[in-house]
Amino acid sequence: MSLAFVPLTAAQLREWATTGRLAGPVDACAVTPGLQEAFAPVDSDEAERTALLVASVLALGRTGRRLVAVAEAAVRPRPGGDDDFGEVLVDPPGYAGVTSLFADEPGLDVGAAATASARPLAEAWERPQVQALLADADLLWYGPAEWPRLV
Repeated sequence: MSLAFVPLTAAQLREWATTGRLAGPVDACAVTPGLQEAFAPVDSDEAERTALLVASVLALGRTGRRLVAVAEAAVRPRPGGDDDFGEVLVDPPGYAGVTSLFADEPGLDVGAAATASARPLAEAWERPQVQALLADADLLWYGPAEWPRLV
């Protein structure tokens, strides 16, 4: 089992929290050997933060919003995924296995970064608008029970 960072839509979060299940497998990010080599984190906390940020960029590119759930899950390589960015597939555990949620501050304007991130992950990651968002706007932490605030 690994810590998996699952980019979500609001509808997926609602489904997972209310039914206890999220149909899988789903895309996620994790601390993979490729991510550790590409980003050279100094410790496991920094590596997990990098995986969280990558997952947030995936969510942003898909939905125009950074929303990520964190859970222990069995991870496996994602066909066509980029190991340098920790892209994996997971079968989501029951919602009781979610340890935390991360999202942008309500009302934060992510428009330019969202537009820039609507491309392949490696390209989106390098866009100045995305890097500015990552540097200037920290994700907020929410407990799993706070999900209604995020949907």
